Amino acid sequence: MKVLIVDDEPLAISRLKRLLSEAGVSKINIANDAKESLSIIEKNPDIEVAFLDIKMPGVSGLELAYKITSMNDRIFIVFQTAYEDYSLEAFKIGAIDYILKPYTEEDIKRVLERVKKFQSREKDIKFMVKNMRGIYKVIATDDIYYIKAELKDSIIRTKDEEIYYPLSISKFEERLKQYGFFRIHKSFLVNINKVSKIESTFQSKLIFHFEGIKDKIKSSKEGGKHFRENFKP
Repeated sequence: MKVLIVDDEPLAISRLKRLLSEAGVSKINIANDAKESLSIIEKNPDIEVAFLDIKMPGVSGLELAYKITSMNDRIFIVFQTAYEDYSLEAFKIGAIDYILKPYTEEDIKRVLERVKKFQSREKDIKFMVKNMRGIYKVIATDDIYYIKAELKDSIIRTKDEEIYYPLSISKFEERLKQYGFFRIHKSFLVNINKVSKIESTFQSKLIFHFEGIKDKIKSSKEGGKHFRENFKP
């Protein structure tokens, strides 16, 4: 197992590194702040678990978790802190576990066993997002109606709101194709499971309607043709 520790306290880093080593983890990366941690993740896409201190100068652990999962949603997040007040918020935004300082050998073993248990399952893709009100939460593929390109990033449309996400629509297409998402336009990726009706229009384009929302999305000519080829009756 390959892990990342992010903490600005040398003693906390030393203790956690020792406990992880004693638990059999041999590949441990260390970062003292958000910038360094993101650089490490970019260079090491095989990192499986990130242990994040919640209260750090500058970017908090909660904000960092959002940035990490936008880069690699397969990384399990474990928050480590001396403050119990953050436990509910940590789980709300999708942390797999939460350990209080000073943690014990048993705490670390429990976390690693929990990670292994989740790794053995077929993992649905989930995204940690920050909405327009600055609230963090986790959304699953089934929460997404469609995704709209926004320059090099994207806007996710859920039933109740639009959420900015720092990932290109092409990357979304690659990750979500096995979950029923289809690229109907260079700027739109739709969740076929949320489509209620499809209408034909001029130039062989298609208009997609969705369950529970009033939005309508029009395909491009090529997108409509490609859709018909893949969903022949």
